[in-house]
Amino acid sequence: MKATAANGTKRMFLDIPNAAELAGFSVRHFRRIIEEEQIRIVQIGRKFFILGSDFERWQASKRSKAS
Repeated sequence: MKATAANGTKRMFLDIPNAAELAGFSVRHFRRIIEEEQIRIVQIGRKFFILGSDFERWQASKRSKAS
């Protein structure tokens, strides 16, 4: 899901199942990762989303820890 901000930049939102799939984890395990590592989530209506920039930052931190 993508939305255009007022300044013209695009912000990407990932729902939890899609973010889990991209990260290579089950939804249940990824929810645990969100809680333990305190990845910021946004609630829109009844659904929860992760900002694409936060997801990318989390992935980058995982890569740097693995190195």
